Amino acid sequence: MKAIIIYFTGTYNTLHLVNKIKSRFADLFKEINVFSIDSDSKSIDLHNYDLIIFSYPIYAFNMPNIFFNYIKKLKLPKSKDYIIAKQSGEPLSLNDSSSYPLIHLIKKAKGNIKNEYHFLYPYNIHFRYDDNFIKELFNYNDKLLDILIYEYKNNIIRKIKYNPFYAFNSFIFKIQRLGGPINSKFYKVNYTKCIHCNKCLINCPTKNIILINDKYKFNTKCVMCMRCSFYCPKDAIEIGLFKSWKVNGKYDLNKIEESNSLDGHYLKNHTSKFFKLFPKKIKKIEDLHSKYFNLRTKVNQNDSRPRLNCRGFLFFHI
Repeated sequence: MKAIIIYFTGTYNTLHLVNKIKSRFADLFKEINVFSIDSDSKSIDLHNYDLIIFSYPIYAFNMPNIFFNYIKKLKLPKSKDYIIAKQSGEPLSLNDSSSYPLIHLIKKAKGNIKNEYHFLYPYNIHFRYDDNFIKELFNYNDKLLDILIYEYKNNIIRKIKYNPFYAFNSFIFKIQRLGGPINSKFYKVNYTKCIHCNKCLINCPTKNIILINDKYKFNTKCVMCMRCSFYCPKDAIEIGLFKSWKVNGKYDLNKIEESNSLDGHYLKNHTSKFFKLFPKKIKKIEDLHSKYFNLRTKVNQNDSRPRLNCRGFLFFHI
């Protein structure tokens, strides 16, 4: 049994998620490969894989253009299992529509769509997340990972609902794909701070940044992943028209995850409209997690009882 995770990552939140998924699947597959997409990625053959996982960050309710353009080049094999694992900084249901084009491609190829899962990670733009809030999101993500593995092992398939309003909203927000190339022309480097480490140039996934006469030039291939400004060690890059939304400096996700000093109870003390978006989503996952794993406990206590039906449908959306 072989699996592959194909992903695009901006500021490496999705990479963190991919590593978590790979670790969770280690006992189920003899071989698990990961493949990161950038502007130079060549098409790969997927026919030897039993499970194909697509993972990406959600940008303005859409897949990153660089990710979808690459997927369109692939020959998706039929009768293979597919899982979608996406991530964003907020739990809005409008994010569901980001995967509709990908689902269409998989169905067209006659693949077996198992499920899609929406994980929550900190913003890389707008504002910085508190470490304790991230810890709480990671508690949610861990339960969702439990659910992902459990549903795959037991062949539980949830119906993925199509919502025309979400699809229309996603279409409107595709204008963000134009915003990247346009806004990129307004990026500036503060050369009193810049140390010419070239991290922005080397790490840009679209090769949008070039160096001319010791000056950095930003072209029109930007996807607004924020990797250049987010990881600039001297906070020297201004992100054009969105400079008031800039977040600089990496989140130490592994340290936050392993910390015993963070209790992961951030939301209970915050009542703003933004933070009110999260409890309902978190409760839905906690309820489903409890349902699956309480049932498994009962089964283990009494071996004469049948296990969970191998194929079921849950008509709510995560």
